[in-house]
Amino acid sequence: MSNTITLSYTNNFQPICVHKTEKSPNESLRIHCVSVRFNKEELEVLNKNRGSKSKGEWLRLTSLDRLPPIIPPINLEAWKSLSEISQKLNRLINHLDTKSSNSELTKTEIFAVKKQIKELRLCLTASVCQSDK
Repeated sequence: MSNTITLSYTNNFQPICVHKTEKSPNESLRIHCVSVRFNKEELEVLNKNRGSKSKGEWLRLTSLDRLPPIIPPINLEAWKSLSEISQKLNRLINHLDTKSSNSELTKTEIFAVKKQIKELRLCLTASVCQSDK
């Protein structure tokens, strides 16, 4: 098996316009071909880095600095905490919707919810959550 990758570009991909000026269809067609040779280790690195993209597409996007940002895997503990907080907030909203709007207890509950939302916002933006201290 050869370690040669031949890249050929067709019009299967949407043209990349760096500037917002309109190009004619002839200018946006990918008619130029580039051939690249890799050794076994380089090919393994390429395959690891490209993910689900084709080799040619990944190399083209990389050379044009157009790769999409890599989204890190989710923090499962943070995800579980956010799910629990979301459920509690939904229960509070349902509870508040069924009460009279002028009730003193409702104002106290709204204050408590606002405080919890501020703490949640702090936990999402800070490296250490206040409740973890």
